[in-house]
This record gives sequence, structure tokens and C-alpha cells, in this order.
Amino acid sequence: MTATRRRGQLELSGVATHRPSAPKIATAIGVAGAMFLLAGCATFPEDGEVVTGADGENYVLPDGTERPVYRSKEDCIADVTEQMKKLADAGEPVQGDPDQLCESSDGYHGHYGGGALWLGPLLFSGSRWDSPRVSSWAPVTQGGFAKPGSVAHSDVVEKAPAGAKVGTRAPLSGGFGSSGKAAGFGSSAKSGSHSGSFGG
Repeated sequence: MTATRRRGQLELSGVATHRPSAPKIATAIGVAGAMFLLAGCATFPEDGEVVTGADGENYVLPDGTERPVYRSKEDCIADVTEQMKKLADAGEPVQGDPDQLCESSDGYHGHYGGGALWLGPLLFSGSRWDSPRVSSWAPVTQGGFAKPGSVAHSDVVEKAPAGAKVGTRAPLSGGFGSSGKAAGFGSSAKSGSHSGSFGG
């Protein structure tokens, strides 16, 4: 089964309050959702692990979430800009500022190896892109996302339900299919070693 192709404007934003129901796909989705759809993924995660973000809030994090790591801010911005252009060329234009989707590893306290690294947006498992600018792909773990002011994670994770304990499993708003955030799409496929071409 493959994901239904869609057309129209995509929108990158901060943590949103509603997620479209599957298979009806709303207009507003972020780069992670667009990458997921173009990769041909069709299995949406129904739950994730409750972890604490760098901002001290608890979130539900889908399994296999990862993000590209860059040696410089310039590499990150250039690469995210290029990926957004590829999305637009494929009929999935994304609104947003690549500068906001790239963030310094400062504030993540060694989660990404320390040093002056730059991080691209969180992506669902199986949605990574090929790029010579990416120095590595890093798994996202507790404390490795959502530093204050970050929008790089906003369409992948969602706030944990009240009373959810860190380390437990929690639903992702009906499996990314009812209420939650706009376009938190993802693939439950575990493909940490996947490095296929964009959209593949």
C-alpha cells in the first residue's frame, strides 16, 4: 500500500494543534511529512516513547526518528534549501525558512558529539535524503530535540498526554490520524541504515 499523492501548498510551522485524519491529508504539512510521503511510506506510527525534550517538556517521540548533522550552518541551510526545492519540483512546495529548520547543537549538551555542529529538522524513520553535505545521520533521543525556540522538531513529535511517564509508550493522537498536530506523518519502518535517494 502506498501513500496517496497530494498537491498544493505545504506549510512549515511551530507546534500545531491539529493533525489531519488519514487517509485524508490536510494541506498544511511540514518537510518531514512531505519527505515521508515522497518516500512512498504508508505506515503511520500509532505510538512512541515518552521522552523529555531539551526544554524540559515531555513529548511522544516516534521510533526511529533521526536528523541530519552538518559541519557548518551554511551546509545545513544550503542542504535544507535544496531539499525544499526538490519537494517543490516534485509538486510538494514547502513554505518555511530553512534558517529556522537548522539549529546549532549548542543546547543539546553533547547529544550530537559536541563541537560546533549544525542540525537539520527531525525526520521520520525511512525518510532521510541523500546529500554529500550531510556529515552523519543521528538518532534522536531524550534531550536531543526541542530546545527553547526550536521549530526543527515541530511536525514530528507531540506533547505527551498529561500524566504520561518518561520511558513509557503513549499514543500519537490516534496514530497520526485524528487530532494532534498538523501533518505529523511518519513511517514505522525501522530503516536506520537506509540511505536511499530523495523520495525513494
